[in-house]
Formats: sequence, structure tokens, C-alpha cells
Amino acid sequence: MEDRNLYGTASGLGERGRFPAFGGAVDAALKDLLVEKNEFFDLVADRWESLFPGLLAKPDRYEDGKIFIRVRSAPMLYATRPKLRMIKAKLAELPGAPKRIDLRLEIGLK
Repeated sequence: MEDRNLYGTASGLGERGRFPAFGGAVDAALKDLLVEKNEFFDLVADRWESLFPGLLAKPDRYEDGKIFIRVRSAPMLYATRPKLRMIKAKLAELPGAPKRIDLRLEIGLK
């Protein structure tokens, strides 16, 4: 069966990109533009190097009460995951720390 599309052959959903619909792309773009400000997260970002020297993870963003920590690869994620309890304990000692600290790990370069 031949594709009679005037603009060439149609590509499948898996080949079109990371968003199946235009609305998903717009939502992701708006989420990247909107940055939630939090004084505690700013303090964490400023003191990260002194609190955790040599840790191959960096605080990336604060969103919906969660601190997202970025690592470069899956092996770094697996090396960092056992240290989350220690990270939470040190962050709880900072001035202005919330009662509950929720951490999430993400893989990616920035």
C-alpha cells in the first residue's frame, strides 16, 4: 500500500518527538519559565558545596514543596540514592528548614 500524502510519508507518533501533542510541549515550556521562589532552597543552593563536598549531585530546582537534585548519569544516581537520608539530615539542620524535606533525584545535564 502506498502513502499518497502530498507532503511525504507520515511518521509515527514515536518518531515525532518527545511530546505526543502540542499541548504537552506548551505545558513543558511554561513549566520551564515559571520558577518557584523559596528562601530555604536559595540557602541550600548557596551552601551546597560546603555542606556536601565531593558529592556528584547539585540542587536543580524547587517545585511543589520538593527539592530536585540533578545528577549526570544513572550510575551517579545509584551512588547518590543511599546518601539521601544523610542529605535530608544536614538540610534539616539549616536555619529556616521546613518540617518535612522532600528530595527527588533527576538524571540530566545542565
